[in-house]
Amino acid sequence: MSEEPVASRPLVEREADGPTLLREATAHLETAGSPTPRLDAETLLAAMLGTRVTTLRTAVAAGFPLPLPALIELPEPEPLSDRHPQLADALRIARSALSAGDAPAALAALVQERAAGRPISHLTGRRGFRRLELLVTPDVLDPRPESEIIIETALAFLADRVAADRALGRAPHPLNAAEIGTGSGALAVALADESPVPLRLIATDISGEALMVARANALRCGVASRITFMHGDLAEPLLAARAPGDPAHLDLLIANLPYVPTAEVDEATRDASIRDLAPRDLARLSIAAEPRLALDGGGDGLELIRRLIAELPRLLRPGGAALLEFGDGQGDDVARIADGLGIGWRVAIRGDLSGRDRMAEIRRSG
Repeated sequence: MSEEPVASRPLVEREADGPTLLREATAHLETAGSPTPRLDAETLLAAMLGTRVTTLRTAVAAGFPLPLPALIELPEPEPLSDRHPQLADALRIARSALSAGDAPAALAALVQERAAGRPISHLTGRRGFRRLELLVTPDVLDPRPESEIIIETALAFLADRVAADRALGRAPHPLNAAEIGTGSGALAVALADESPVPLRLIATDISGEALMVARANALRCGVASRITFMHGDLAEPLLAARAPGDPAHLDLLIANLPYVPTAEVDEATRDASIRDLAPRDLARLSIAAEPRLALDGGGDGLELIRRLIAELPRLLRPGGAALLEFGDGQGDDVARIADGLGIGWRVAIRGDLSGRDRMAEIRRSG
């Protein structure tokens, strides 16, 4: 019997058993300590199949077959081999198994790495933030939904400026804004994407690797022309570009700086190395897989926040605002630090979407 001509073969020859894959992956991740085992399993399987979680859910619920993709969209392992060999090995196994049509082996490789504490975004290479889909690597902090409070507050501040201009009968004028410690660029890109007023936006980071990811995300989301990226520690690049005696020039400053105490980072790193530790908290162990530079805030977690607040008089012009994210239980301390700025400064502590104190809004009178 002659072989069937290639041109006449069906485009989809391989399928995955979605319900079985999800059931087994969810059970594994639940045992491993994931706070959201089903969602983790769905996210990994959807990335593996090159589709969206909502599409995957619809197909599984309707009993539709899940075709394996001809083009594998999981991150390429080779660029990660030197700095992140364990992640590269997991991706290499998953991609190879997927190419061979072995969906269970491909998903198992991803699930095993997630069960060890790896953030899902490292395995998928992407992370949703507001209406954006961002590229993520192990060189940047995984964007969190809690950080949306910064964007919501920033947009409200900018909307007030637009309203004030209109009340005076003039068109909104461009404002100066900056994100300090941009990481993946999530906040800067989202702000540039949604701002109701033209912004002259600068984003800084001390990590050159992080800035490469942030620039890629700005290009990906169509806002690269609206953001200037600068390499350096905290606000030093902004201050270095100013002449001595120049007045403060920023209308808005946003930052999600490292705020995890050093001891907590050390503990998570130690626990992540113990594979048979039980019970496990993957949300905490994921700290060990993320860049220490983006997490470690010093002894009390507030070292960088304290340094940035001290620079606000040189950065924020009268009427300007700084929006700074912080960790659980740090609100009172951050408020005390901001109160040290003295007369002419006001601080308010804002809650995130879950109601926890998450952000300080520091305003300069004027």
